[in-house]
Amino acid sequence: MKQKITIVKRNERGIPVFRYTGEILQSTKKGLLISAVFGLPQVNLRVAALLPGDLFEEYYFYDKWFNIYQVHAGNTERIKVWYCNICRPMQYLDDRIEFDDLALDLLITPNGRQYILDRDEFCVLKINRKERRLALEGLREVQAFFKENSVPQPGMFL
Repeated sequence: MKQKITIVKRNERGIPVFRYTGEILQSTKKGLLISAVFGLPQVNLRVAALLPGDLFEEYYFYDKWFNIYQVHAGNTERIKVWYCNICRPMQYLDDRIEFDDLALDLLITPNGRQYILDRDEFCVLKINRKERRLALEGLREVQAFFKENSVPQPGMFL
């Protein structure tokens, strides 16, 4: 039986803004792989729509300034998009994961096209220079990963 876990998305001030549940699929020294089902109403992104019932395979890292969501069409193998939150490294607290979202997002389509979202929101965040630099380094790191691995295989992240 897979372990249930709560995922808590917080804003840059550490205030919870969203929570949902998932299951831990894998745990390594680098981080955790979580499976969760999208439960919100339809969300239209620049290149894809997230629909209720879409399967998310979510990669959370102990020391990276991003997380990666591999979004599947429903409960199928077909990948719609990779959605990367630029955020502080996650905190794993036994029954939950918490992360502080820093507004900036990266979308990657199955054909390798990359789209940076919410630059304006990131620019006005009240974070210090070091965190801003680390967040931008995280963005560059995840962009480079997807350029080198245009279609990542399961397990490559952890």
